[in-house]
Amino acid sequence: MSESLVPLGRNREPSDGCRRYLPIVVTFDTRNLILDLDIQDDWEEQVKASWEANKAQVREELQAEFGTVDAEAKLDNYRAMGPAPWSIVFEHSLLLRQVRNAFAHGDFYPALVGASALGERLLHQLVHVLRGDYINHPATTRAVKSGKLKNEWGSLIDVLYGWGVLDDETADAYRDLEERRHAAVHFDPRPEAVGRDAALAALLDLQQIVERVFAPHGGPPRYIGGISGNSYLSLEAEHEPIVRRIFIPNCALVSPVHRMEPDESFPGGWRVYDDDDYDCAELSDWEFAARIEARGQ
Repeated sequence: MSESLVPLGRNREPSDGCRRYLPIVVTFDTRNLILDLDIQDDWEEQVKASWEANKAQVREELQAEFGTVDAEAKLDNYRAMGPAPWSIVFEHSLLLRQVRNAFAHGDFYPALVGASALGERLLHQLVHVLRGDYINHPATTRAVKSGKLKNEWGSLIDVLYGWGVLDDETADAYRDLEERRHAAVHFDPRPEAVGRDAALAALLDLQQIVERVFAPHGGPPRYIGGISGNSYLSLEAEHEPIVRRIFIPNCALVSPVHRMEPDESFPGGWRVYDDDDYDCAELSDWEFAARIEARGQ
């Protein structure tokens, strides 16, 4: 077997019929899931002790990250945000972390304004990145065609919804975030408009948007069904502009016999290797899934 390192974002060639794109460069923070774990009384003592140690380690990590002053309040704020969304890495990834840090520290107004501003920036960025692919789409407005976008959330939400980038729930989350942004910036005299609850609601809206638009895993139609563990982009999904522009540059194109090695020095923390001599006959998504599952048995 001749094996080589797989580069990220490689374009598909006619000889790649057996290969599918695997998201590699992703971001997430699931420490809340460890803290949420309910340790059962009937578990073996060794298992319970292991999970108690995991929880204690996460709490120590969070205290070191956010500081010891008001540590319990900061932990409560962190817990309220829930897990950071799984996401293909894009510009929002670093900025969302900054917003979450502000909320965890108790800086609620900066977190509120930051979540709102990042939501608006992402709205504009998605339209700019994708507008060339939808230039003749019925939902594409004259302003979008010219690239002269105004600060009108509603029209941009409608454009992305018309393109199919946003679904009903994501568009609703965006409209809710817009309302919270206007209340925070365009003077609403109610104290609750700029308090912790408003900041948390805005942050949760933003996280929902990120998780639904940039999810690096899932099922059909974007991801191939019937595969345990990793998610692989379907052939059909490769034609989506957002997949081609944002997802594929963060993916490795792999055959069913690829393997992965953890390496923090590589993007996404993984080296991906594949067999250069693999018989790369054309595979349907179903056949690809069957071969992946057969290897795991």
